[in-house]
Amino acid sequence: MQSQNGLPMKDLEIFGVIKNGKFTIPQKDVNALKNGGMTDIVELTDLKGKDIFIEKLPARLSIVRGEDGNPALRIDPVYREPNRHPNLNDLERNQLVQKELANIKKSYVDKEGNIQTEIIEYDQQTKQFLSYNPRDIKAPQSVNGQALDPQQKKKYKEGETVLLADGTAFQLSPSAPKGLRSNKSGLVVSVLLDGGLSYLLITGVQKLVGKESQEDKAYSEGYLQAIKEVQKQVERRIARNPKDRDAIRDLNNIKEEYSKISADSSLPKAVRDEFDINAIKRLNSIDTEEGKNPRKRFEQDNGFDRDL
Repeated sequence: MQSQNGLPMKDLEIFGVIKNGKFTIPQKDVNALKNGGMTDIVELTDLKGKDIFIEKLPARLSIVRGEDGNPALRIDPVYREPNRHPNLNDLERNQLVQKELANIKKSYVDKEGNIQTEIIEYDQQTKQFLSYNPRDIKAPQSVNGQALDPQQKKKYKEGETVLLADGTAFQLSPSAPKGLRSNKSGLVVSVLLDGGLSYLLITGVQKLVGKESQEDKAYSEGYLQAIKEVQKQVERRIARNPKDRDAIRDLNNIKEEYSKISADSSLPKAVRDEFDINAIKRLNSIDTEEGKNPRKRFEQDNGFDRDL
């Protein structure tokens, strides 16, 4: 199965997510697939199979590992009523549906007689229960510049809330659009990819569920320093390939975040000035695609052209 950026292109074409070489879903949902998350609800149309035809199917999409080890498309349709889960009793089911709990940890015996663990959470959009095995999860190396110790990584894999020294709290959540929840709207996560450390800027993170749902809007020192590492990484990617669309998209995200930081009156002026976008030469450099074509940048920023 051929894949592009880790995407199963054949699956995407079969289900109409790609037609004539172009995506039929919004760019934000394409980004979610590329980043290993779930899309918002999209509408699949004209689905044909043996003795079956579905005109319209609202569903959330994600990329999972298929039985052959290659990327495969997962489709989670929208249910009219919350479905059932064989390992949940009525109380547990209601606690998840009512957002009293973010998830529930369960043990079960698999077909080979081995005891396994699964983390179950409820997807409010599709009205179904999602579950995963902690063994299949790779924990970040650090979040907002703070390295995670073995215990914190274990908590992350098992869906527990991880608390950092600076007060940042975050939790794995497969049903969340960004794949996790936090008391911060933005996080910088470092992960091991192909043997190297990669920094990911994640913005628009949904709040934690339950009693820990209060959002902390203050920027931590670790976050401010970590976002600079993201900037350096993106600069290197663009230097290698000025036409890297994903890198240019990431650059735009960094610019937006820098603008928010520089406009935050609760921060000292010295810090705001440090994140003044006009003072960052690289972000406006002629070495970038945007710097070479200011009109293109203007049109994109004003919504006329979203596809670089």
